[in-house]
Amino acid sequence: MAPAKTDRTPGKLVISVRTRHWLLVSASLLLLLAAGAYLVTPKPPARYAPSDYAALVPEMDSDFSDYVAESRTRIRLALRQFYFQEGQTPFLGSYTLDEVARMRAPFELSPASNCDQESSEEKLGILMAHGLSDSPYLLRPIANNLAFRFPCALIRGLLLPGHGTVPGDLLNSSRTQWRATFDFGVESFAGAVDRLIVLGYSNGATLSLDYLNRNPGNQNVDGLILLAPALEAYDTRTSMAPWLKWVMPWITEHADNDAVKYESFPTAAAGEFYRLTQSVRASTQQAIQLPSLSLISAQDTTVNAQSSLNYYCQWLDNDQSRLLYFADANADVPTACEHVEILSVDPTDDRYLSYSHVALAMPANDPHYGRDGLYSACLNYADSPERYRQCMNDPSATVYGENSLLDEDGLVNGKLLRRATYNPQFAQALDAMGCFLDQTC
Repeated sequence: MAPAKTDRTPGKLVISVRTRHWLLVSASLLLLLAAGAYLVTPKPPARYAPSDYAALVPEMDSDFSDYVAESRTRIRLALRQFYFQEGQTPFLGSYTLDEVARMRAPFELSPASNCDQESSEEKLGILMAHGLSDSPYLLRPIANNLAFRFPCALIRGLLLPGHGTVPGDLLNSSRTQWRATFDFGVESFAGAVDRLIVLGYSNGATLSLDYLNRNPGNQNVDGLILLAPALEAYDTRTSMAPWLKWVMPWITEHADNDAVKYESFPTAAAGEFYRLTQSVRASTQQAIQLPSLSLISAQDTTVNAQSSLNYYCQWLDNDQSRLLYFADANADVPTACEHVEILSVDPTDDRYLSYSHVALAMPANDPHYGRDGLYSACLNYADSPERYRQCMNDPSATVYGENSLLDEDGLVNGKLLRRATYNPQFAQALDAMGCFLDQTC
């Protein structure tokens, strides 16, 4: 048989008829295999896709109360569509739809009715920003307590884009959206208060510092309260997240039983978080002269506590600033800078062994996250149903602490670990915040 004719023009790719035939067959087989894989691969839960109700990126001149109302409506619609179907109570604690919507929504605590807004007394404003995958509920206990101590203060809590609805909404959220919402929060106090304190938790603390870097001539923020500030992730693999998201869209995929925060987490959001923290560390070039109060958990396994400590010592430490360092009983007081106070766990409490990243903002009597709360953080045992059930339901078999305490068998001194979700020294932390806000310390 004569060979197939080919084009011998110099510089042209020469492909025979037989080769083209096999390329076509191979491509067809690959398409069939891909289609087959798509058909047999389980369809991901609906909540892993972006919803139609993602949190607002509010216009700068929006009214804050309208923003709160619209956000709550969006959250409620998302919850009804994705979770509360046919009278279900999908979250641990058997919360109703309206209860969960209120817990997740942004909030505003106005000055008490007997406060005279025309008086010469200084008007205090507090803006609160939650962490990544969280909701404003994580800061509500602090907000409620500060409103009691400062009844004439105006306190507002933001809901950052991507949060409060379904985990899939974090796929399309970005640090640009978080910044825009944070800027809206700051601007909402213009003309309403004389002194504005920003209180940020984790990624909310990062956004607070980012705001100062982006506004070097800052005239709006007068002080910072930073809870578990996120300057670097504990897991160094987060640095790969901006690229890893294309091949591994989800870092964790869980049932999302927690009524107030996501338990499934997309890689894209980790990438945005990584780039934000990188930007803050790179952009901070001179000491921040504002008064500040920082609270850091030494055993933190969400953010790098040493990086947070280093940032405080280099950029925040001054005569108007203070650091509360929450550590286990054997920790040493950091000596790299001044104005540091260590708060150790009670050595006589054999169930509370160390503070975690998620513990600092919650009192022990919180109905959801407290010592006897309706939710326990037992995701370490998500792949072991028997251990998970025991961790959730048997207090005598568990201790509270940070994940770093776990041994090779997933235990701590033979006990199951509930990640600590409350702070036994919450009252001391609150006293420090009150003293800072009152400018008496």
